[in-house]
Amino acid sequence: MTSNLRPYEDAYDALNQSIAETGRSRKEIASKVYPGRKIETAHSLFSRALTPENTDVHLTQEMIETIMEATRPDDYVFYLCDKFGFDRPPRKPAALETDIRLNLQGMQRQMIELVKKMEKLEKVRA
Repeated sequence: MTSNLRPYEDAYDALNQSIAETGRSRKEIASKVYPGRKIETAHSLFSRALTPENTDVHLTQEMIETIMEATRPDDYVFYLCDKFGFDRPPRKPAALETDIRLNLQGMQRQMIELVKKMEKLEKVRA
């Protein structure tokens, strides 16, 4: 989990950190942010929207909330607190439990992907 003292460079850094912490793929989150779009299109839009240098695709408030719901809200909330001079709030026990559950689910997905890759590698070697 991210330390409560971690400074964020900007909003993009906070959102990217929250995505990295969950272990979910960007495609999975992109499909939630851009529902109804083809997965590759959603992923492309999402990647561009999370890049500060991008000037053509922007995130709306609803999209940011969707990202926060799909990942973990602390990073973005802490970024806003730091930017506007507020103390970072403590997490509620239920939120911590949800965060732990999301981290475990992310690790499980990564393990499943690694097992599949190992199986493919073993087939190639055989």
